[in-house]
Amino acid sequence: MSSEERGRASYLDLLVSTLMEHERNLNDLVEKLEEICNSLKEISKRFAEIVEIQEISASQKEESRPSERNTLIYMKLKGQKVEDLKRIIDSLKE
Repeated sequence: MSSEERGRASYLDLLVSTLMEHERNLNDLVEKLEEICNSLKEISKRFAEIVEIQEISASQKEESRPSERNTLIYMKLKGQKVEDLKRIIDSLKE
């Protein structure tokens, strides 16, 4: 081998080893990205479950609230004194 051929061979060896190192680094990065992707999927599922639970509890709170509509009360008050009727009416207004 001439010195020129040895120089080319050593350059090719350096190039091959550098490319192999880059390949290993890229492979490590791809594996880390896959782990991150899986973690994000799990977080997304948990977040969706939390949002669903919050929506259910919010709808249950709305259903459990008493209606704010006016209520009609019917009472028979024959034979009651006027003062008693006023007290009854005042207590219903509260």
